Parts: sequence; C-alpha cells; structure tokens
Amino acid sequence: MIKINLELVKSLEELAKLQLEAQEREDMLEDMREILGYMEMLNEVDVTEIEPMYTPIEEAVLLRKDVNQSFDSVENIRQSFPKEMNGHILVPGIHA
Repeated sequence: MIKINLELVKSLEELAKLQLEAQEREDMLEDMREILGYMEMLNEVDVTEIEPMYTPIEEAVLLRKDVNQSFDSVENIRQSFPKEMNGHILVPGIHA
C-alpha cells in the first residue's frame, strides 16, 4: 500500500503546480488518509458470489431513426445569426 505522508503531499503539490499553505497540506494529508482508509474498508467486502457488472445499464439504448427532415424557414435561421455574407453564415474562426 502507498505510504501517505507529508513528502507525498508535497510531491503532488509540485506535480499539480499548487502552492499550499502548511495547514492546507495537513488537511490534504488527513483527507487522503481518510479516503484510503475507506478504500481499505471496501477491500474487506466479500464479493466472491457477486457477478461483475460492466455497466449499470441493463437495456440497450434505443436510437431514433436517422430520417431527413425538411425545414421550411431557412431564412429565419439565417436572420438569427449576426453576420452573413453572400447567403452564408459567418462564424468566428477556431484558429488562434
């Protein structure tokens, strides 16, 4: 099992590019120990008779049919955009 100590918290602080105060480090240390303690408790649960569950969803997802739908008011859509040029909608570029 991993050893939870102040050196580990400082190492994680450095990796995460954080600057914690001494009290925040102590709080983090306590939280991590509490979380791992809970995980240890879960490791003690006997699951030998339990079948593994790979997903909580038992039924397949029903998808709607892929059907083209015509829209009569294309001009209303164009009018809702702030910029247009030669019948085309102008949008901001995605490059920097």
